[in-house]
Amino acid sequence: MYAAIDCTAPQAPVLLFDPNAAVADNWSNAWFQDADSLSDWLRTWLSGTAWYAEENMTSDDFSEPQPWPQAKRQPTIT
Repeated sequence: MYAAIDCTAPQAPVLLFDPNAAVADNWSNAWFQDADSLSDWLRTWLSGTAWYAEENMTSDDFSEPQPWPQAKRQPTIT
C-alpha cells in the first residue's frame, strides 16, 4: 500500500493506493480515501486514533478507508 496526497484539491485529501485491489487492470479500484484532508490525517496519526492503529481496528466504531470516487474519472496511464 502506498499513500499519496491529492494536491489538485484545496483540502489535500490523503489517498491510499493498494495494487492488490485492482481488478482486471482496472486501477481505479485500487484507490481509497484515507482522510478528507492532510491536516485530518496528521491529527489522527499524532493522536494515535488512525484506522491502522491495531487497537483501533478492533473497536466498535472502526472505519477503514473507503473507495476514492474520483479515481474513475482520472486518466489511465499506460
